[in-house]
Amino acid sequence: MQKQAGELQKQNPTAPDAKKKLAEMLAQAKQEEEQQAQEEKREQEKLQAALNKQLEAPGPVVLPDWTPVTPQFKATGSPTRKIVDDEVRIVQTGTSSLTPKELADGWEAAAIAANNLNHGRNNINVNDKLTTIMFLSTRTDPVQEVKLEARREPDAKLSQIEISSPLPKPDIESE
Repeated sequence: MQKQAGELQKQNPTAPDAKKKLAEMLAQAKQEEEQQAQEEKREQEKLQAALNKQLEAPGPVVLPDWTPVTPQFKATGSPTRKIVDDEVRIVQTGTSSLTPKELADGWEAAAIAANNLNHGRNNINVNDKLTTIMFLSTRTDPVQEVKLEARREPDAKLSQIEISSPLPKPDIESE
């Protein structure tokens, strides 16, 4: 609409009808933008409420039972629920004396042996800080996913590990 209004103004900038129509079109465009912004805000509030409800829901806080064993893993506490990137995830943190590569190799071998898991891997080396991210997911519905992120600083003896799995998306409409 703003584009049309601009074109109208170029055609006959002095005509009173054109100026009036231009003002009306700009006002309408502004009103539509405000309505859209309010709708987006309402949707975000609904999503946040649904995520908070899911975060506080009773029930076990466990990773999927098919999650591979992480060798030499020492957990720092029990698994928790956290909101990460507009989803609730089960998160377990800890350490291991193995390198990120060795940890991901173990998970990759387990995925291949299971023969029913998709897997992907990212190896990152920035200024000798090693980070390996391993994704595993089931091939059947409902699809479940588990992610291993292992980091090791240069000259460190332990790798920092985060294992996480997203919970199913909450139904926003029922909120």
